[in-house]
Amino acid sequence: MLYIVNKKGEALTNCVARASANDVILLIEDAVFAALVTKEPSVLAALGSDVLVYALMPDILARGIAEERCYAHIQYLDYAGFVALVEQHNPIRSCF
Repeated sequence: MLYIVNKKGEALTNCVARASANDVILLIEDAVFAALVTKEPSVLAALGSDVLVYALMPDILARGIAEERCYAHIQYLDYAGFVALVEQHNPIRSCF
């Protein structure tokens, strides 16, 4: 399953709780802030390596986030990559 998340907080927490092996989480819009390494670890820090996490690079850049300040396991993609993820996964769940 592909989870598309646009906010930190409850939407992301619920998504992470539901994610299982071979699922993919895509962070868009303000959810990309969860990619940042902070004093209080993001819920993403606890995910196993069997759940892939992507962040939409245009949203990372628009918010002035530097990749080196983010968790190492997060992968970045552009809009073409976003479309490819959607094409590759069924079902898709939007978490807003």
